[in-house]
Amino acid sequence: MQTYFVVQPYMETARGALVALPAIQAKDADHARRLISRQAGSAAGAVAFSRRADPEAGDYEEAVVLLSWGRVPEEDQAAA
Repeated sequence: MQTYFVVQPYMETARGALVALPAIQAKDADHARRLISRQAGSAAGAVAFSRRADPEAGDYEEAVVLLSWGRVPEEDQAAA
């Protein structure tokens, strides 16, 4: 199993809906937290999370939210 670190930024449409922007892969948890701070001003919100996975075997564990900032979909806020 390998641990992946990801930042998922979101933008807000003119009607107020949230849309996921391309995910950003991070090197580690600290890097993911730093990447969230860079989203300020260019995104409505973002979630940094980690997830352990073995893609070859198809095994994926639940994501662990490291940090949530700004507006994110409700299911992401509940995980935070």
